[in-house]
Amino acid sequence: MAKKTASRAFLVIAMVAAGLVMAGCVNFSAVDDLKEAKPAGGPFSVALFEDYAFLARSFGEVGAAGYTTFDQQGSISLASMNNDVANLANEYAAKALALSRGEVVDPESSLDLASHGLRDRLVRALTLGRDSYPRDAARAQADYDCWMLDKTVPSLAAAAQQCRHSLDASLSRLESEVLTTQNQTTASAATSAQAPGASTSQ
Repeated sequence: MAKKTASRAFLVIAMVAAGLVMAGCVNFSAVDDLKEAKPAGGPFSVALFEDYAFLARSFGEVGAAGYTTFDQQGSISLASMNNDVANLANEYAAKALALSRGEVVDPESSLDLASHGLRDRLVRALTLGRDSYPRDAARAQADYDCWMLDKTVPSLAAAAQQCRHSLDASLSRLESEVLTTQNQTTASAATSAQAPGASTSQ
């Protein structure tokens, strides 16, 4: 009887020890997993991965203070971390991880008329510009998501507003680049049509 009791006790201790060892090897958040992730896909996906990863890390380690900034003016500075912010950091990390697996990550869904109009502009600019201007396109999407997600956390209202200012700048820049490309394409087509020897309809 004593031997059986001792054997059971040893088995329980061994199982607990194994569990502790395994727990030490398991990541518990998307931010943890992000440490091992690598960007994948084309230039736009790589740039978007980098922006989302930067946003995730801009809060510091989950549960710790962060002081890194992301907005255009470099004015966001966070000195404390709570569960809502930790969850937000993991949302950004999850987006980066999805990109590292080769998945497509769309901009956050719009929730009201203001965000709906901006999202429509963004999607239109992304469709036309992500291949030619991958880094600027990625920045515009990251700024939009930063605005949409940060404003869900009351303590990040000021940060969300800075992301909105960044979005105004980055989206306008992308739209301007796309328009320039379209104008150049139109001008080139017109020149080709007028060139000597160009075919004309009879």
